[in-house]
Amino acid sequence: MIAASLIKELKLLSRDLHGLAVLFVMPVAFMLIMSLALSRDEDPHTDSRIALVGVAEDKVNTAFAAALQKENMQVNLMPSEKLKDAQQGLHDKRFQLVLHNPNAASDALADSRALDIYVPPDTEPSWLAAVKGVLQQHYTETRLNAYFDGGTGITVDNKQLPKKIRDSIQKKVDEKNAEQFAVVSDFLKQPMLKEHYLTVQGGAVSKPNAVQHSVPAWLIFGMFFIMIPLSNVMALERQTNTITRLRLARAGAAGLMAAKLVPYFLINQLQFAGMLLLGRYLLPQIGVPALMLNGSLWPYVLLSAAVSAAALGYALLVSVVAKSTEHAVVLGGGGVILMAAIGGIMVPAHVMPEAMQQAAWVSPMSWGLKAFQELLLNRSGLDGITLYLQLLAAFAAVTLVLAVLLYRQQLQTQVRF
Repeated sequence: MIAASLIKELKLLSRDLHGLAVLFVMPVAFMLIMSLALSRDEDPHTDSRIALVGVAEDKVNTAFAAALQKENMQVNLMPSEKLKDAQQGLHDKRFQLVLHNPNAASDALADSRALDIYVPPDTEPSWLAAVKGVLQQHYTETRLNAYFDGGTGITVDNKQLPKKIRDSIQKKVDEKNAEQFAVVSDFLKQPMLKEHYLTVQGGAVSKPNAVQHSVPAWLIFGMFFIMIPLSNVMALERQTNTITRLRLARAGAAGLMAAKLVPYFLINQLQFAGMLLLGRYLLPQIGVPALMLNGSLWPYVLLSAAVSAAALGYALLVSVVAKSTEHAVVLGGGGVILMAAIGGIMVPAHVMPEAMQQAAWVSPMSWGLKAFQELLLNRSGLDGITLYLQLLAAFAAVTLVLAVLLYRQQLQTQVRF
């Protein structure tokens, strides 16, 4: 009995070779993608593009820039009057960070002011933390070297002077050293860096919180899982021979697909609105900052529609290609996870190697996430997300056309699975 049951199960498995292939291929692909995404060996600050703005030909700034360049940072030294140009470079993508040093080497250490850091609001927090650590370390070292200008700890050891005079001089030197170290101690206690977040329009905004970085990513990820209920319906049509009845009724493939799109599109919009409402009202109840939308609602509405269209196009294509519910779940769900891994949903793009950051552009989830960040963090308007909307619309159009063509073929041939 056991042997017969085993043979039966093996025969059933042999009839679904595509499903078996997906079960093996998807985990391997996911493993490779995640391994590549996390394979960056160099420090996060490596190759960071920084504009160092300060007093022209200042020895502290020159030494500071040289120290940062030894850390493999790309440093552009600019005079103080070029601060506005450097800030514009943030939005032109010439720089990732602008560092303004309001101090001069000739200024008293006790009068030192914090250095101003200017970054776009969508800057990855982990990258910024790594860069700040390097900046603080080297600025402190450079500034103190300039202050001591050759060191301290002077002692008087001239035996030709009377001991009383030597002791008097040494006492004054020790007092001077104590004063210097007191100044240094006060300097080290002061905030070294001050962050400023600049929008595309050049206005300063408050520091983005973790909710603003995380909620958009998982919202987009969730919208693409619309393929699970949609694929179940498509599989049920095959199992109940609905396709044959639809063909006999001479139903058009495009019309049938459109009828399927409308209810699932509305479900996606409910997902979008529901997640935003949860972020706005539920998260504060558990001690997490609320998710607040910035600017007009219309760009968010258009973005939601574009992401939904892309998700539904992918879902319909998978549902038409899949031969069973299980096949659709594994193929479609695995594809969604792979797109999330590539697109910076699971692993922030900043920690990926350069090649993986470029590869992220092939994922529609990456387009949706970047558009959301432009609206939510950078305070951009519709102009700032037009490219991403076009990419999402193109992806939706291609996948929907392919799904309609395949579905039309199934209707014509009365395919049953």
